[in-house]
Amino acid sequence: MGWHPPVPAAVLDADNFEWQVIRSWPDDSAEDYVLELAAADRAGVRAAHLRAGQLELLRDGRDRRLPALKHASPLGEVVVHRAHKRAVVRAGEHYLKIFRARQSDEAVGRHARMNELLGAGDFRTPEIVSCTPGCLTIMALPGRSLFELGNDPAVSDDVFEEAWQEWSRAWVRQHSLARAPEHRLTLEALPPRTAAVELENLQRIVHRWLVHAGDIPAAQPERTAVRVAAGQTAQKLLRTDPDPLVWSHGDLHDKQIFTGDPGAPLGLLDFDEAGRAEAAADLANLAVHLRLRLRQHRLTAERYQTAHRHVIATADELRVTPARFDAYAAATRLRLGCLYSFRPQWAAVAEEFLLPDGEQALAEGVPAAKVEPTY
Repeated sequence: MGWHPPVPAAVLDADNFEWQVIRSWPDDSAEDYVLELAAADRAGVRAAHLRAGQLELLRDGRDRRLPALKHASPLGEVVVHRAHKRAVVRAGEHYLKIFRARQSDEAVGRHARMNELLGAGDFRTPEIVSCTPGCLTIMALPGRSLFELGNDPAVSDDVFEEAWQEWSRAWVRQHSLARAPEHRLTLEALPPRTAAVELENLQRIVHRWLVHAGDIPAAQPERTAVRVAAGQTAQKLLRTDPDPLVWSHGDLHDKQIFTGDPGAPLGLLDFDEAGRAEAAADLANLAVHLRLRLRQHRLTAERYQTAHRHVIATADELRVTPARFDAYAAATRLRLGCLYSFRPQWAAVAEEFLLPDGEQALAEGVPAAKVEPTY
């Protein structure tokens, strides 16, 4: 292993100004990328395309597929912008989430249903301030994310563990509350995300990765590894019986969970992908993101073990079938491996996540005989 997509760490625009590549995504053709850029002396981020080595920088605050951004960007700072897909503007205590016009109603509906489902329980959710075509405005959540806590050496290990323990208790209780008869209609209104849907989404990402690997001789080991991992993951997802569908955050990781004042409920952020899925989907996604933080040196080994232990305990409490946890963990590993291999600062980290089961176990220091199940 060693090849990764040749995304540059920095690019020059037409004025010879240098931009740092913060995030990137594969475009339709090999060596064409969608970029999110930043510069030290400029606020916010800018979206761009890199096609055949030529930078096409979107005009500040303009995106033909996100017309609401033109009106939202003067209100604050653009902190997320994936060209033609989505953007986020931070304006004081408000966040303006920008979608394609046809997707905004769906996003608003998911946020509203999750606010209703979680509002009386253990999680504080962002208050919806307003909804206009292509734009959802929400209030910022108070406190700090579990990602921030884990990455802050001034936070004691005891405080870090207490936060994860609180999350675990709240997550289990909230799943119990959501089964109450009064929440049935709200729950059923959320879109289902079955294992087949999960696999379909993964296969799109894998296909895009393979397009960029092309027939490059240096990429042959990676192509083989990704194809093997994709085949193994498909078998795991589809050839073991699924667990029941429950409410699902859809993109659960440590940046989405907030802790505030003592005694205050935890916060839960970002319901763009909310729906109904197996409990394993959220928990495995969270567990693999923690592994990523460890590899990024954003968690110490001790804090990784602490957080991971609480995720696994939560899976036990919710009676998640180990084989299903393993299936969704395999899917998340491969998805993150494909995505992060296009991000220059993390391309080397992503290599571990592209490996098939046996090689993955060796990379993690786990004997191959103990791969099934992951926990």
